[in-house]
Amino acid sequence: MIIFLADDVGYGDLKSYGHPTQEWGPIDDLAEEGMKFTSLYSTSSLCSPSRAALLTGRLPIRIGVYGKLMNFYLQSPNGLPKDEITLPEILRDVGYATGMVGKWHLGINDYTPMSGVHLPHYHGFDWVGTNLPYTNVWECDETKRHMDAPDPFNCFMYNNETIIQQPFSHQHLTKTFVDEASTFIKQQTEKDKPFFLYLSFAHNHVAMFIGKDTEFTSNRGIYGAGIRELSWAVGEIMKYIKTLGIDNNTLVFFTSDNGGHIEMCNEGGDNGILKGGKANYYEGGIRVPGILRWPGQISAGTINSNIVSQMDMFTTFVNLAGGETPSDRVIDGRDITQQILGSMKLKNESKTEKRILFFYCNDMLFAVRYGSYKVHFYTMPVKNKEEYADACGEGGFPNTMYFNCYYCPSECVIKHDPPLIFNVDADPGEEYQLDPALHELLLLEVKYLLEKHNSGLIKGEDLLSAYNQPSQPCCDSSKPSCSCNYP
Repeated sequence: MIIFLADDVGYGDLKSYGHPTQEWGPIDDLAEEGMKFTSLYSTSSLCSPSRAALLTGRLPIRIGVYGKLMNFYLQSPNGLPKDEITLPEILRDVGYATGMVGKWHLGINDYTPMSGVHLPHYHGFDWVGTNLPYTNVWECDETKRHMDAPDPFNCFMYNNETIIQQPFSHQHLTKTFVDEASTFIKQQTEKDKPFFLYLSFAHNHVAMFIGKDTEFTSNRGIYGAGIRELSWAVGEIMKYIKTLGIDNNTLVFFTSDNGGHIEMCNEGGDNGILKGGKANYYEGGIRVPGILRWPGQISAGTINSNIVSQMDMFTTFVNLAGGETPSDRVIDGRDITQQILGSMKLKNESKTEKRILFFYCNDMLFAVRYGSYKVHFYTMPVKNKEEYADACGEGGFPNTMYFNCYYCPSECVIKHDPPLIFNVDADPGEEYQLDPALHELLLLEVKYLLEKHNSGLIKGEDLLSAYNQPSQPCCDSSKPSCSCNYP
């Protein structure tokens, strides 16, 4: 089993999802060879909450991955709680080897700069290769397009629990992920041992980069070239599992943690016809690309239009591996095994099931998706493309890294009473509000389901508000700059 997780890749960024100028790549091949989801949702429009939900099958608010900082930061003393049961922990218990390379963003240290108590090794991954325990950020730019030099305090790379570069270099980053992931796969295949690999890419979060190993270019400029390198990396792993003869035995899932960062001009993602993007809860922030591939089990070229949550992959993967989901806590992910293994039946289906998904910003319930409808209790203002373009430089060059609105609560958050209603099957761009007076039954159904949800909701302890400067990672505290690169 493999999960490929992209960073900030929007719903409309891939050729197979309709981008008119993005080059075709191996990720698009996955869509042709497997099942493409058209209504797949992340639980959050930001990195840490969505990643926590993917790995636990639980809403971030239950886990505690909410709070005023919105994400885990360098100085956060908290991380994914140890008592949360992760997908790799369950798979390990049923005999799987578990491995991870790439971006983590679920906590690093507690109250000392090198404790590493929240790193992936402590959450079910027996093998952890090169990883970015925080993330790739604007301040890590090596191209000199935006920064004179990378900031070492924000930009560091680990191997398992050890800092190996601060600041890190992008030059061979993606190829390193691929090479190490391939080695892990080979080792498990030689042992005839089932494996779970979590390959979490730095692409396409700012700062944009293209490795020296590929030097891709694109019609779309550096952003499109990043998509090409991301797709190349997926393709290299897919070629390798075919070489090893395990293609038909390997279930692969590709997705993105949240929507594209549209404020970043031509260095941000494209969410297609969807409104909004990263950090808000219109469709563009939370509806993401998703592809499942499993030759002989999932029919090629299948389109799945059902409402699906990334949390469903937790429950589904556990079921397919012969494990059991925890019975001592609420698991929000559904088992969609029958949807994917019965994929021949989906080819001509278009009816949307009446399922409800809950979307929280911090601990505020912002919106729900219910059947064909999206109901917003709060929104953030979203500019049109021309207004965003006014803040960009020549040819869509981003002058700075920013969000039009980010924090919840904040002055830019708008409360709606009655709530806004959109039919996102008929109007996926959320352009045409429906009259609440004409949809009283819908609102009553949503109210009932919210009351039922709230009656069983036990909020986890707020983990995203604490800040502790000594938690900042530093490879050598004797150097004021925290800068070092080890061989």
